[in-house]
Amino acid sequence: AVMSHVNYMKNAAKGMGVDRHLLGLSMLVNDGENSPELYSHPLYIRSKRWRVSTSHLTHPKFENWGFGEVVPDGVGIGYGVRAECCVFNITARREHDWTDRLNHLLEEALIEMQILNDLDKSPVSKL
Repeated sequence: AVMSHVNYMKNAAKGMGVDRHLLGLSMLVNDGENSPELYSHPLYIRSKRWRVSTSHLTHPKFENWGFGEVVPDGVGIGYGVRAECCVFNITARREHDWTDRLNHLLEEALIEMQILNDLDKSPVSKL
């Protein structure tokens, strides 16, 4: 799965991603012309709206950074993965009050994953 994602990212960076082709085709439609039915399909319209927007940034010079939501009722999650920890920055508009709850749920999920990971480890003697 990881290699598949890496290959998709490499192709997308070269302009070979499906989303870029669809964007390019939509930009070729001139004023007054009819767009293909795909562009007005409810599922296609929904797929272009990012309620959860994430960004990864792992670099030794960055302790923390900001990454905002991209739609008014969305949430932005910036994250970095380090050897000793994961760093998250969760943002949303104040009126939605999602960040505390999302932070709590994310922390719970990460702790559960750590517990599952540690099941394979042999106990270390304290003597």
